[in-house]
This record gives sequence, C-alpha cells and structure tokens, in this order.
Amino acid sequence: MKSKVLIISALVVLAGCDLQPQSGELARDMVVQTQYDQQSVSGISNVFTDYSTYVLRQDTIGFVSNRNSRTYLIESDLNIANGYVKPVVNLVGSNLAARGYQRVEDDGDPDFAVNIVILDNFSFFQTIQYPGFYPGGYYGFYGYYFPIVTTYYSNYTTLVIEIVDIKNATGNQYKVIWKAFIGDLNNTFDLRGKTLEAIDQAFVQSPYIQKN
Repeated sequence: MKSKVLIISALVVLAGCDLQPQSGELARDMVVQTQYDQQSVSGISNVFTDYSTYVLRQDTIGFVSNRNSRTYLIESDLNIANGYVKPVVNLVGSNLAARGYQRVEDDGDPDFAVNIVILDNFSFFQTIQYPGFYPGGYYGFYGYYFPIVTTYYSNYTTLVIEIVDIKNATGNQYKVIWKAFIGDLNNTFDLRGKTLEAIDQAFVQSPYIQKN
C-alpha cells in the first residue's frame, strides 16, 4: 500500500515568515493521507480505468467509536450549520463524477463501492510514580510521600473514505483499493469547511482515480 500525506492549513503558506508552525496552528490543520493498492493501481494496469459505476450511501455516514455504540450518523446527529453529512457525501460524488464515474443504486451492478466512515477514538490512561527520597537526600521509604499521578488522554477523530473493488471480487472477498484519512475533526476551527477542502485535496493527490 502506497501513501501520500498533505496538510490542509488554515493559513496561507506564503503569508508569513515563520518556517515552523506553532502548535495552535497545527491544531487547526486537517491532515490528508491517501493510500492505494499498488497491485490494483500501476502504470501497466489501473483498475480505475475499467470502472464505470459506483454506489455510495446518500443520507448517512458510518460511525465507529470506542465510547459510543451507534454505527452511523445522520444530519440531525451533528447539528452543524449548513449540514455535514450531505455536503460530505455530495462532494465525494462530485469528485467521482468529474473523474468520469456514474452513481447507481445497489441493484445497478456497480463496479465499486464508496464507504465514508468517522472513526472516533478516545484514549485515557495514568502513570503513577512514587518519589524515593527525603528532601534532605535520604533515599527509600516510598510510603512517606504521596504518589505523583500523571494523566494522559487522546481524543482524535478521523474521516475515512474507502473505495472497495466490487467488479473484481472473488466470491465474498472484496479488496479496498484506495483510502483517504482526514483529521483531526475534533480540533479544526471550521469542521465543515476544512473537511470539504480536505476531500477535494484527497482526490487532487490521487490522479490515478480516473475513468479515461
């Protein structure tokens, strides 16, 4: 699997003199990483040129979370101005249409399927250290001192877009031949706008997705 990574920044690249972004700036960025299956996408044989049709769920996007049991999201779940689910789905469809592919229903014998999923990952853990010395420099006797507790947590949410090869499936075995990872959805200052910008960028850096 070959990959490409690009950061969609809220800043104009040439507008400032700083060579290294500050941490607050990075929190506003959307990282776009795309991966493709090298056996399916090569200079000799590119399966994308053999595709004509695809299927994509219209009104929902998948949801996988380690703290929530729901499996999909609809527009009302997110409560974002001007919507999120439909703009995301429609933009993916628009990019595919621009590359020469036609959207069909499940029973329309599609050549590939597009999955859009939000991965929500929250991690929390602690470390405990017991100081092993007296202020005067005498070591030992841990029990005389309260432990030092350090808490760590990670809250990272990623939008994943997958293209699944249906046309060349073997029995019930389907191959994911392209993926785009977009995040972090939690920390961006403009969730809808930056997500849409990142989706466009995912296709820009994947020129091999092309009918002709």
